[in-house]
Amino acid sequence: MLKKIILAFSIVAASASTTYADSIDVVPDNLSDEEKLYGLSLFWKEVSYNFAFFDQVPDLDFDAKYREFIPRVLATENSYEYYRELSRFNALLEDGHTNVYFPKDMPAKYVGWPPIRLKEADQQPVIIGVERSLAPEIPLGSTIVTVDGQGVQEYMKEQVMPYIASSTKHVLWGIAVRDLLDGVPGSKVELTIETPKGEIKKVQVERDARGREIDYTSIAQPQSNGEPFELKWLDDDIAYVALNTFGKQAVVEQFKSHYEDIAKSKGLIIDLRFNGGGSTSHAGEIISYLADRDLPGSVWKTPKHIAAYKAWGAFADQFEEMEKYRPYGEGNAWEVGGDPSEKLKAKLDNNHIVPTYVLIGRNTASAAEDFLIYADSLEHFTIVGEPTNGSTGQPVFFDLPGGGSFRVCTKRDTYPDGREFVGYGVKPDILVERTVDGVRSGTDIVLNRAVSELKAKLNL
Repeated sequence: MLKKIILAFSIVAASASTTYADSIDVVPDNLSDEEKLYGLSLFWKEVSYNFAFFDQVPDLDFDAKYREFIPRVLATENSYEYYRELSRFNALLEDGHTNVYFPKDMPAKYVGWPPIRLKEADQQPVIIGVERSLAPEIPLGSTIVTVDGQGVQEYMKEQVMPYIASSTKHVLWGIAVRDLLDGVPGSKVELTIETPKGEIKKVQVERDARGREIDYTSIAQPQSNGEPFELKWLDDDIAYVALNTFGKQAVVEQFKSHYEDIAKSKGLIIDLRFNGGGSTSHAGEIISYLADRDLPGSVWKTPKHIAAYKAWGAFADQFEEMEKYRPYGEGNAWEVGGDPSEKLKAKLDNNHIVPTYVLIGRNTASAAEDFLIYADSLEHFTIVGEPTNGSTGQPVFFDLPGGGSFRVCTKRDTYPDGREFVGYGVKPDILVERTVDGVRSGTDIVLNRAVSELKAKLNL
């Protein structure tokens, strides 16, 4: 039962955005010093005890940073600034499943953006959408070169990235581009852009897009159809199946209801690029139909604290009999779970084994990454695209003063053989990097590459 509960809560970072904030109707304009200090201290305490990835930030002295942030949070002039400082502290942990969540109505008061849509490629912001009235001034496909006179990469590193919680660098850059133009609602931001024709232009836009209908002109980009499941045929022999979430039982039911059709394919493409996670049991149920053997899943460990053992471990240098408690004294004791010998049962009497190409990207996260761990031992599977999000685990949640909340990742998942993917992302067999030209083209280069590879394998 415990294993089922743990698997069911393997969720993506973005999915719990205001879990505990909903109970507060009015957020104080400025919390008291006592509340500010309590919230910071609660975060420091719970991370210190529960966080599973301190070794991935070896240069972080978390206690020293806590002391550094005490005067910072006390100096904030309103609740929004306070939550920004907590977010900055949280970002030092570099984990996508450890997050600070603002009270639900707070961002609407303090954050606006212009009617421009951006996508990251080659660590550059590419303009893929703009309000139609601005299109003559801001051509689609332009890249942003400076923001308010500062080089865009320097601006992101100094003004945007310090507040982003991310396990991987490619996701960090993607979020930084997404949030690049955020600022005070109604304020103006000056941009230098380079058009697709190489022209350098300065433009000024207002952060006035929140809450109004906007007529965008856009470069089409690969995206999900908004449904948990999609099936279409790319030709008579190749089926395309999009699994856009593992958070709903519906994705399993729809897969099963279409399975007889899927089983007619000679080649299969599974798209996980827009699957942020959900329940690992849902991922396992689906892949069991596509496996020719029983599959080992991820294994995990979680920090373990036993107070008396910690006390005895402090004497490990003095007494030989205390040596076995040293890990507790050093804060490096772990409870291990996930037995590699316990495998997911393949449906060997009703499975579909054909060349299968799985599309992945930076939005493939959590339980969708667990799907890829299962797939790792399947020789007829080929993974195509970018590295995945590189973030999964079991968070524990806590309330914060003023109606916000935070969560801390307590569980560390790995491949069955101990290989790490949290902090790195699951690597594809065929890397298809996102490029500025690819974004400008509006073509689905990842899908096209998979189709090309699959047709060659099938001699189509």
